[in-house]
Amino acid sequence: QGEAKSAQLIGEAIANNPAFIALRKIEAAREIAHTISNAGNKVYLNSSDLLLNFQEMNLEPTRK
Repeated sequence: QGEAKSAQLIGEAIANNPAFIALRKIEAAREIAHTISNAGNKVYLNSSDLLLNFQEMNLEPTRK
């Protein structure tokens, strides 16, 4: 039940505010960058691998 409610709330958040997806992508990119920065290995990634391809994201509000 908890997972179903979580999925429902996320669906409502996306429907009410499309920028929610953009915020989730930014959070994911921060987590990935944090994990990599704490690793002892050198890692070379392009921005799309870090989910940092923000230029491709449409952050403009949709008109109803």
